[in-house]
Amino acid sequence: MPGARRGQAFATKFRAAFPDLAFGGTADLIAEGDYVVGQWIGGGTHTGDAFDDMPIGALPAGSGKSMRFTGTSVLKVVDGMIAEEIGLDDGVTVLQQLGLIKPA
Repeated sequence: MPGARRGQAFATKFRAAFPDLAFGGTADLIAEGDYVVGQWIGGGTHTGDAFDDMPIGALPAGSGKSMRFTGTSVLKVVDGMIAEEIGLDDGVTVLQQLGLIKPA
């Protein structure tokens, strides 16, 4: 699964760039059949490695820039394991907070 490996590589590099990265739930989970929906908030400060795995721009190592963003994830659960994840996060806010794009 090339897409899964790509996602894992991104997550590893993201964590190295933002070592204090944290996420938490912001609402009760909603479950129906095989699906669970959750809202969350996440963020951290770029104190680690350089990071260039974004749609636009790059950060040099240890820029000190902070980000805070929200999202919603829909998970398909099969036999007690997450089989699929579809999510939407506020990536534009992240790019603005990191100084990679200007607010409109």
